[in-house]
Amino acid sequence: ATCDAFFYRGKTAAVLGNGEYALHEVQALLPLAGKVLLCTNGEPLTADFPEEVERCTEKLAAVEGEPNVNALRLENGETRPVEGLFVALGVAGSAALARKLGAPVENGRIVVDEKMQTGIPGLYAAGDCTGGMLQVCKSVYEGALAATEAIKMLRGKKQ
Repeated sequence: ATCDAFFYRGKTAAVLGNGEYALHEVQALLPLAGKVLLCTNGEPLTADFPEEVERCTEKLAAVEGEPNVNALRLENGETRPVEGLFVALGVAGSAALARKLGAPVENGRIVVDEKMQTGIPGLYAAGDCTGGMLQVCKSVYEGALAATEAIKMLRGKKQ
């Protein structure tokens, strides 16, 4: 959704998923889409989703529309009109790993300081997992900064 959210400006977009990956897609769509529908396909939520996201916990029976998606048909017979579907299943997000390591995570984003260090000494994070503009150039800069800071830390230098 990071690259395609623009195409759903003012439209209804659905995200199929229930975890960190789905949360990332939802957060990319929220500022642009007219409405975001989160479809969990019967699975429990494993991330904290914003309140303004409509939830659908029924299992999907079919994706309808030819050549473009125009609705989701649920197993209970209900049809939900949508203009796009983003599938966000099966990938463990970086925030889940950060949580396991004890690093601070807010709204699905790893919290870092100005040197890209998390709350755990020696643990750095950079790019999309830290939030803000989801762009390659930002990720490259942050990755280089984090690497430089990690090297300084490993060499015992303080700056």
